[in-house]
Amino acid sequence: MNANPQPSSASSLPQNSGMSQRLIAGEITPAQFLGLSQDQLYALATRGYDLMVRGHAQSAIDILKGLTAAAPYDSVFHCHLAAAYVQAERFQEGLEEYNRALQLNLANVDALGGRSELLLREGKVAEALTDIQKALQLDPEAKHETTQRARTALLLLQSMAEATEADTAKKP
Repeated sequence: MNANPQPSSASSLPQNSGMSQRLIAGEITPAQFLGLSQDQLYALATRGYDLMVRGHAQSAIDILKGLTAAAPYDSVFHCHLAAAYVQAERFQEGLEEYNRALQLNLANVDALGGRSELLLREGKVAEALTDIQKALQLDPEAKHETTQRARTALLLLQSMAEATEADTAKKP
């Protein structure tokens, strides 16, 4: 027999080992493990968003990346992170975060509007129109700034299509 048995991993776990095991199993988020409330998380999100609006994209990205790691199932945090990436001209990362936001909440109007803008940048007009139409259905009064931009983009696309159609009709 060994006179100095090694402690088992179970006996060396901290007091909150039940929470640790739940975190490892994916049953709780890191934010829940740390005891962060929704109010605390949203206060951080507001701080990150405010930094982004004031032009401090990298600082906003740092905060929002932490939030998406701490609360990975919150569509709003992913949407804000996407917007910060776009502001930093990191468009592919922005698109990935808008996609993630929409995986978590298909009715996230801001993510639909933001993603439509990136899709238009890539020349994916049909996909962008789908997002624009859905955003307008979800926010018909255009209360969200992103829906207002989506409506403007739709009007611009309609105008461009009409101009192209008129040019085509003029040619013999």
